[in-house]
Amino acid sequence: MERLQKQIEFILEIDKIKGILRQGLVLNGLRQETDAEHSWHMAMCAVLLKEYYKEEIDMEKVIKMILVHDIVEIMAGDTPAYGTFSQAEKEEKEMTAAEKIYGILPKDQKEELMNTWIEFEKNETKEAKFANACDRFQGFIQNVTSDAHTWRKFHVTKSKLMNRMRPIFNFIPEVYYGYIQGYMKTYLENGVVTDDRCVKLIASDLDGTFLGGTATVLKKEVPKINVEIINKLIDKGIVFVPASGRDLLSIKELLHEVKEIKYYSCFNGARIFKGDELIYSEKMDREMCLDILKKAIELKLAYSGTAEYDVCYSQLDIEYFTEFSLPDSKYIFHSNENYDNFKVFDFEKMVFFGSEEQFKVLRDYVEENYSDKVNIFGSGDNVMDIVSKKCSKGNSLRIIADDMGIATDEIMVFGDNENDLSMLCEAGYPVAMANSKSFVLEKIKTHTKKTNYEGGVGEYLLEFFHDKF
Repeated sequence: MERLQKQIEFILEIDKIKGILRQGLVLNGLRQETDAEHSWHMAMCAVLLKEYYKEEIDMEKVIKMILVHDIVEIMAGDTPAYGTFSQAEKEEKEMTAAEKIYGILPKDQKEELMNTWIEFEKNETKEAKFANACDRFQGFIQNVTSDAHTWRKFHVTKSKLMNRMRPIFNFIPEVYYGYIQGYMKTYLENGVVTDDRCVKLIASDLDGTFLGGTATVLKKEVPKINVEIINKLIDKGIVFVPASGRDLLSIKELLHEVKEIKYYSCFNGARIFKGDELIYSEKMDREMCLDILKKAIELKLAYSGTAEYDVCYSQLDIEYFTEFSLPDSKYIFHSNENYDNFKVFDFEKMVFFGSEEQFKVLRDYVEENYSDKVNIFGSGDNVMDIVSKKCSKGNSLRIIADDMGIATDEIMVFGDNENDLSMLCEAGYPVAMANSKSFVLEKIKTHTKKTNYEGGVGEYLLEFFHDKF
């Protein structure tokens, strides 16, 4: 009976969790939430949101973590998530409380529940990551239902909120982007959450955006201020990502003065590199490519199509001029300048050169027949690109952000044309170039003061990050 007595004593002890008050409000702000209510609500979140977690997990263990995760607060008290506190002191207080409370139990059950609580706190296992994401989500819900009570009370900044939400967009991103992001933007816009400019990544289009200076048509250069400011920000830990319709080697050739580039978004998102490692690529169906090319030729449009290292063209894209001149280039060039060597592969990107009138006819044809399979957009003067429907610069940012463990709300983007809109709309800090197409300037409200030829990107960053220099 001694074992039963210890179990009953523990059950009576943890009943006190019903009286431990948290910072969040319930019942439309009538009173504070208790730890018991939080744990119950969190458990229901786990049951319902499990489908958005991509890992196979032991749900019994998850629920057990949720039941025990705040028991230590019976003695240690609730620590406000957005308050000022010593993490070391918090951990010490909670460990002392855990030893006393779980110490009431028989030895085997004490070890089981202690280890479960410690596993949750370490946040290393699949189950712990999901349980922690549900913990943060439930806290977010309480702020939504109480008109941001906790955020208002503690004058929460965007960076603090993003750090709090990190387990959600790292482990159940669909929940973050499908629900939380919209509320985040609303509370930032109305000033409840202070935007402290928590930018962790800067992505920039190249042609018409990052490139300029004393450029000629064939050889473009980066304005000195762009390189100077980007390199300073890289030194401060901000990641720079070129997002271009160009291929990897062309981007590297143009950006050789940039100190460190960890990711490249190429071909308007159809290829993504982490360093030199290809981490994402998407091809288009060969028969579809053939049909589109036949229509383009009928319209007298010049073209270039790339599939891995095979380049088929009637007009060679300028980005391949350097590779074309190398005797040991890894690319295989299939010229069709005389339309007597027509070859088609499963292209990752097709480029067309011509007039707006020709492009309109091609666009209408492609959208009528393949709108569910491809994205088609202007990417420069007299240039139109086609990539898989799965690909866009915006989608590439999501892939890179997920790999880095950040949200797109922590990304700043620069662009000027139609193919940049997807990433401009995806980012937390979108900036259109002063020289952008009119429809881009209309949709994106923040603009650089100077054009790409005047180093507009560098000038904007210098002003935005004035406190970092």
